[in-house]
Amino acid sequence: MTPMRAAGLARCERASSAVELAIILSVFVSMIFGIINLSIVLWTLGSLHYAAETAARCAAVGSSSCTNPATYALNHYYGASLGGTNPFSYSATGCGHTVTASYTYSLVVPMLGTFSLPLSAAACSP
Repeated sequence: MTPMRAAGLARCERASSAVELAIILSVFVSMIFGIINLSIVLWTLGSLHYAAETAARCAAVGSSSCTNPATYALNHYYGASLGGTNPFSYSATGCGHTVTASYTYSLVVPMLGTFSLPLSAAACSP
């Protein structure tokens, strides 16, 4: 390669936009998927809290539709799939009617691996 040609290639800017786009787009897409994953985790946690509060209130009122508060909570859970398990438990000790939930969410991050996030919720109604 001649020195003139090498100098000409060093000044060439034809592909610089494509390289910049590739760098910025990869970061942007990673951020978008991260936001989506975080939103699903927060939706699941919020749904666990809602179901526990609803079941504790139902147990405190003594409604006939709430004979098993743990099953009642599972029926009022609207988050991501729990994989066929019931994370809710009920006890009538302590502050009154207590419904608790404990679930381990499996967060998959591409190119980084799988992480286990323990999610829990508790509600008590006198």
